[in-house]
Amino acid sequence: MKYNTDFSRATLGVLLFSVISSAHAGWYDVQNYAGTIGDLPVHLSIQMSDNSRESHVDGSYYYDAHRTPIPLQGKRLADGSLQLCEAGEPATFGDSPKVPEASATHPVPCPISLSVNGEQASGEWRDGKKNLPISLHQIGSLNDTGDSPRLGGTVEIPMWHHTKHYLLLGVYESASNCPLSMSRLRLVDIKSGRVDKEMKFPCGTGTVSTPIYANVYRARNPRNVTVIFQGGYHGMGDDRDIAVER
Repeated sequence: MKYNTDFSRATLGVLLFSVISSAHAGWYDVQNYAGTIGDLPVHLSIQMSDNSRESHVDGSYYYDAHRTPIPLQGKRLADGSLQLCEAGEPATFGDSPKVPEASATHPVPCPISLSVNGEQASGEWRDGKKNLPISLHQIGSLNDTGDSPRLGGTVEIPMWHHTKHYLLLGVYESASNCPLSMSRLRLVDIKSGRVDKEMKFPCGTGTVSTPIYANVYRARNPRNVTVIFQGGYHGMGDDRDIAVER
């Protein structure tokens, strides 16, 4: 089963206009976790899309030893638990991550089952051959669906896209003069885990794309990434290529 939601530029323009025109700030309800799958340390981020009994979930996670993000698509079930599918990196900004069909070599496209209890989350990762326990604790949260953004901890968003050398972590912050913004982009060396550089951005950066994980994406030039700023045609975002690779 696939859990894909495609957002065209036109759709984003309508959504952005409605958000700007509303007393409510936006669409982000994000929880970040750290912990283990089996005995392997991981970082996992999930974004809920609505409050219905079966809600769509976007997400991204990576193993600390590998630091290559794995996009997630899934849903929240009626009992509150999460079913998450490992997906491929979106081809472009306008695409959603694609969940592969079940096959002999990939029999379980949705290997993650997760239950959240307060700031703890636990569950199971299974691929048809082995079942691994999942144990996570919350390290950050972001919610701007109300009258004002609420942030807890350090909110680092592992973007769906990465470059040849770097895991891209968007650092989101809130201030009195800037309710919510991706203030910095951390470039984490995939091989060493070292933060090579932090790039600073103005207020309003990284708040245009509906899935938060798509606000920084792969540029045509492999040495660059495309960062989405507010503005642009009909308010659908001002895409700018930023040099990041050495």
